[in-house]
Amino acid sequence: MAGLFDTFGIAKRGLFAQQKAIDVTSHNVANANTEGYSRQRVTLQTTTPYCTPSFNSAAGPGQFGTGVEVTSVDRVRDTFLDYQTRVETGVQGRYSGRDKFLSQIENILNEPSDTGISSLIGKFFDDWQQLSKQAETSNSRSVVVQQSLALTNELNHTSSELTKLKENTQMNIKDDVFDINSTLSQVNNLNKEIVQVKVAGQSPNDLLDKRDVLLDQLSAKFGITIDKKNYDGIDVTTSNEPADIASPKGGTAPLDSTGKPLNIMQTGDPDNAMQFAYISSIEKTHNGTNNNTLKLTYYAKGDMSSESNKKTITINNIKDADIDNNYKKFDECRALYTDSQGKVLTVDSSNNKTTDGSWTGSDFTIDSADKIKLFQPPSGELKGYMSVQQDIDVYQDQLDKLAKAFAFAVNAVETQSDTCKGDGNYDNKNGGSSDPDVLDFFVNSDSTKAEKDITAATITVNSKIVKDPMKVIAGWSSKTSECGESDGSRALAIAQLRDKLMGIQNIDNSYDRSNFLNGKFALDKNLGNGLSSVVNNTDGMTLDNYFKDTVDRLGIQEQEAKRMVANQNTLLAGITQAKDSVSGVSLDEEIANLVQFQHSYQANAKIISVVDQLLDVVVNGLVK
Repeated sequence: MAGLFDTFGIAKRGLFAQQKAIDVTSHNVANANTEGYSRQRVTLQTTTPYCTPSFNSAAGPGQFGTGVEVTSVDRVRDTFLDYQTRVETGVQGRYSGRDKFLSQIENILNEPSDTGISSLIGKFFDDWQQLSKQAETSNSRSVVVQQSLALTNELNHTSSELTKLKENTQMNIKDDVFDINSTLSQVNNLNKEIVQVKVAGQSPNDLLDKRDVLLDQLSAKFGITIDKKNYDGIDVTTSNEPADIASPKGGTAPLDSTGKPLNIMQTGDPDNAMQFAYISSIEKTHNGTNNNTLKLTYYAKGDMSSESNKKTITINNIKDADIDNNYKKFDECRALYTDSQGKVLTVDSSNNKTTDGSWTGSDFTIDSADKIKLFQPPSGELKGYMSVQQDIDVYQDQLDKLAKAFAFAVNAVETQSDTCKGDGNYDNKNGGSSDPDVLDFFVNSDSTKAEKDITAATITVNSKIVKDPMKVIAGWSSKTSECGESDGSRALAIAQLRDKLMGIQNIDNSYDRSNFLNGKFALDKNLGNGLSSVVNNTDGMTLDNYFKDTVDRLGIQEQEAKRMVANQNTLLAGITQAKDSVSGVSLDEEIANLVQFQHSYQANAKIISVVDQLLDVVVNGLVK
């Protein structure tokens, strides 16, 4: 009797084990197309056997098995492939972000084309050349003025479009910061559930898959480092930015007082992990020598839907030499580390968390911009957007230098002076000449600023010359009014600026016309009549070549971005294929397993049926 019941128990346990295996197979088949799902498999193990003693031996004939049991349901996952996926996804995100905006910069510059800046530069000098041949005609002067306006308008438009594009990248950063904080909140909740399920002795396979999908999404936004904890919990920190020329110290993650990286998601004390904020505006104030101020307005979690998230940082006592660089640093990044309450994270020279500065409500005051911890990821979309902002600033700066060089060189020849002595109102500028008929040709459209403050956004043609093109001086005489009607020597000198080597690349915000020419303005014997012009600077380049170098640099950067995106797509396709071979669901394999489990289930059911018949023989047969 006991033997038959034992057999019945073995068959019953076998039946239940195969049923569980069929359940897992069914779950795999149902999720064959679920993103991030890892196939699961049942681990079977024999139950504890027992010994049967006999008259001849206490040990009996040996151990008898008691059947099978399910010890675990495991998901099939290769953690190294997960690591590879996140690293390469971050690289892909970086270059995808760059490609997205660099291609737009190419569209803005519109080179090469018949309507781009390069073409307009050529037409500008061609028209001055033509004026030198037809100095007596008003039509030639009108063409010069209109062609010059076309060039300045294109510079203005290009600068404006680059500014708008930079604003678009900042909006992408804002959206990413908001999404990152939202994703981190979801990962945090999943992490809590996973630990609770694991502590209860269960396998949270589906929860682990969901968490891995979110971690993959985070890695596309920025680089992450994962530290595994007990019960399948994890801590997440931002990956370190490697040091380079632009950032000698790199973009290291902030550390706590013990030197350990601060977590953006953590198993222990999950509600006090770091978060990110978005800088919505930056105000620069000059309060006097080495007493400048930056005021940053940011929104906790990047959430601008509520003013309760709005906070301000006031940085005082910034030196004159540092104010522009500090402004650019915050403008090009726009992302901050904050604590769980949305308060900005500050660091000391050792990169440890500090309490420098003071809060008054939602306002924070500090005495050093270096103590504000910016979020500078090493990879991902955020890295791409931030690096593109730096590129846009470089292109804006190069366009500004081009505009300044045009203004300084053309105005010097037109006014025959290497110094601008205007009073800031371009309608009244005389370019240092005592002759009231001599006007600067290029001026600053912002009438409150002088020639040295000209940028690509503000350069224009003097409004007096636009109204009366005859004020364009084409010839040369000690008295402008006595220039011969057919004298085009001054126009020729301007036309010849096309081939002059000038130190355009050395221009900075402090340069005026005198600094730019730096003694490279002298009499030109080839022009005659004592006319001065720009002298070649052997360390310089021509205006046209300077702009072409800018376009070439952009082309190389865009080619690099496209190449890296293509390479990363190929690499990730290979990694994805390897992951699918390990974790993906193969319907053919699952159906084969299902047939195997079905047959085992039927065999166990048959054993139960046989045992039932035997029990019937024993019980009912003995009664008869």
